[in-house]
Amino acid sequence: MALATNAFATDIASCSNPSGKAYYPYLGFVQKNKSGRGDDGIKGGVINVTVSAEGKYDLLFLDASKEITSATADGATVLPFAKGNKSFGVVLLFPKGVVETYTFVKNESGVLEYLHTAAKAGDEVTVVKSSLFRGTCSYIDFNQIK
Repeated sequence: MALATNAFATDIASCSNPSGKAYYPYLGFVQKNKSGRGDDGIKGGVINVTVSAEGKYDLLFLDASKEITSATADGATVLPFAKGNKSFGVVLLFPKGVVETYTFVKNESGVLEYLHTAAKAGDEVTVVKSSLFRGTCSYIDFNQIK
């Protein structure tokens, strides 16, 4: 499923179905018997990565609530941290205790995939957690990385 993007931005990647592991410490809303690590993911989740002509990146999310959200509109700073012929990465810095990284890869078998890490901490997040997900991509254009 493609997400609507800014008419002045170029699509770099379209990926979906992130799943993996998360760790929830016994803190705040997390009860002791629910703390620890376990399976996690966003069933039906989709992300699109875009870059504007000025080189500004954004990630558009379709999450479990079926709402489309722009990372930059949600307050994130999106910065590239790596660029290669078969991989690139961006980091998202949110103002309220959330840091996420996205690594996009064309592996040696030609499979397009992405890795998503998230760290959420501090008094302004509802649930403190750390996670690592992997999803598949239908499209990655490494030539569009600025």
